[in-house]
Amino acid sequence: MKKTAGVDEAGRGPWAGPVVAACVILDKDIPNLDAINDSKTLTDKKRRELYGIIKEHSIYGIGVASNREIDSLGIVKATELAIKRAIEQMSEKPYFLLVDGRDKFDLPIKYKSIIDGDKKVKSIAAASILAKVWRDRYMELAGDIYKNYGFEKHKGYGTKLHTQNLKKYGVCQLHRLSFKPVKAIYELKKQKPKLLLHACCAPCATSVIERLKENYDIEVLFYNPNIHPKREYEIRLDEIKRLCKHHNIKLHTEEYDTKKWFKFAKKYKYEKEGEKRCLMCYGMRMSKTAKTAKQLGFDYFTTTLSVSPLKKYDKIKHIGKILEKSFKIKFEYTDFKKKDGFKRSAELSKKFGFYRQNYCGCIYSMRIP
Repeated sequence: MKKTAGVDEAGRGPWAGPVVAACVILDKDIPNLDAINDSKTLTDKKRRELYGIIKEHSIYGIGVASNREIDSLGIVKATELAIKRAIEQMSEKPYFLLVDGRDKFDLPIKYKSIIDGDKKVKSIAAASILAKVWRDRYMELAGDIYKNYGFEKHKGYGTKLHTQNLKKYGVCQLHRLSFKPVKAIYELKKQKPKLLLHACCAPCATSVIERLKENYDIEVLFYNPNIHPKREYEIRLDEIKRLCKHHNIKLHTEEYDTKKWFKFAKKYKYEKEGEKRCLMCYGMRMSKTAKTAKQLGFDYFTTTLSVSPLKKYDKIKHIGKILEKSFKIKFEYTDFKKKDGFKRSAELSKKFGFYRQNYCGCIYSMRIP
């Protein structure tokens, strides 16, 4: 006797996981026939109860197309592939198919598409239940493996929870990269974090930028009210402009506020190099960098100061740690003099033809002991 099967799928809309199709030749004497309905109208408990009954009292097949196949083929062709695989799994092949929906498929068996077929035809409704329960169970297992996403709760659909976790943790191997919301977050997470780099001068910035640009989207802040005289400041500003132009990096400049710097520095004018006056100067410039980075939406801030062999990294690190906590923005903890950072800065400065100053910029550092 020629038999007709109902076909339906689950999982066309989710952002993650497979699409699952079921093909069902329903036994006319199946128990609970009246209860079999569109899976979306049933409770989870009822679907799972009917799942066992349908499997026991029907000829069926369940086919799966992965999220990678969805990305490669598109959701319609992937659904077609899942249907073909479901048919292949059947112990007895149907003569004709009643398929839920309106899509046109290239199937090995003649079929008729029925819009809202899961509400009109019992065999299609049965197929919707098999596909839905099988996929739900799959996503629950996925939740045990990918614990950060809550797949066991939302089954991969674009819920608020899923969106939050996707933004926080990025995509996993189950996500459909061809789906626009996932692709948008994936592209966003692919972007490098933004870092605002305080630069004291172009020579120091050369090797630092070279090291950082692989992992960060860098912009530079030139804030150095400690540099005197003004002509010295202008020369260094012109050099950093030239370096930033070479790297196509945006340069931010702050007011040349010498009065404020002298107000803080003069009380320490007789301090030795590397002591309180220098720490105050580091803190003033790094604080401005952290504040600016926070205001402009950067992810990180740091400074070129540590590239100098005359500056103690542990002091710079300590200041960075305080500012990180105060402004709630991450500090990039790298001692840039390490791995021949200073040597590399000298090499690059020579290559660029940069002016290399013989003092930090502070007039007190030029004082004869």
